[in-house]
Amino acid sequence: MLCGSNNKSLIPSIRSEERLHQGRKSTLPDEKKPQESQPLNSGRPLSGRVGVVTGAGSGLGRGISLSMIEAGAIIVGLDVDREALDATSAEQPAGSYLPVYCDVTDEKSVEEAFESARALTAGVDYLVNAAGIAPAYPLEDFPLGAWQKTLDINLTGYFLCAREAVRIMKKQGSGGSIINITSKSGLEASKSNSAYNATKAGEIHLMRGWAMELGGDGIRVNCVAPGNVFKGSKIWNEEYIKACAKKKGIKPEEVIDHYTAQSPLGKEIEPEDVASAVVYLLSDAARRITGQVLVVDGGQVMVR
Repeated sequence: MLCGSNNKSLIPSIRSEERLHQGRKSTLPDEKKPQESQPLNSGRPLSGRVGVVTGAGSGLGRGISLSMIEAGAIIVGLDVDREALDATSAEQPAGSYLPVYCDVTDEKSVEEAFESARALTAGVDYLVNAAGIAPAYPLEDFPLGAWQKTLDINLTGYFLCAREAVRIMKKQGSGGSIINITSKSGLEASKSNSAYNATKAGEIHLMRGWAMELGGDGIRVNCVAPGNVFKGSKIWNEEYIKACAKKKGIKPEEVIDHYTAQSPLGKEIEPEDVASAVVYLLSDAARRITGQVLVVDGGQVMVR
């Protein structure tokens, strides 16, 4: 497991990779605007860039990480699940996925994780906030602990990670890109999801404020709002599926087909669909896009 000062032995081999320094320049005190980037090779649009992804051990975070690696990026994967991080790292080409333990709700843990990311890779170009939970309870039964934990992970975690990423990006002086993985529930609320609805809407408004605040530094901020992503998801676990089945008055085994049928396309949303949207927004093909929400839900919100 890569974490804190124990990572230092890996720094020389990783820093020797020339591509980690492409597109990055020293901070100049008298410089008013970062150098504008140029479109990259469309086959590997993130080549030479470094991205930090939270929740990178499983589900959407993992899928996004793998697609970013395919697009040429080096990934620093953050998660509280050490086994999932190590398993994902072992499946990737050496040096392409660097696992770092991080509790996104803990300020010190986040600071140490980003210091590890900076030391390992000589900088950070991208942040994808993807860690999240979604406890489902009717309002009258919603435990305060579950409410608070959701806010801690889905809002405070996004804030803490963005704050550290921006500190690094501003020092680099070469801009950057941040993506908050929100949800269609951040646009249109769903039943018995008080904490998830509130935090996902909050992530969108955080993004919009950051986009206005950071544009002058060449840092773009956007959201990707997925529909229901079942494959590899820790959110769509057995307990959550049972809760959704009860809410909809259907059997648990009917849940996936039920939600999939609600969109005009009638197709299940997979991690790769969401990851493709993330790669696009991170890439220089989207260099004039900031403060936006890209919905990947097969059209479900449109017709809801």
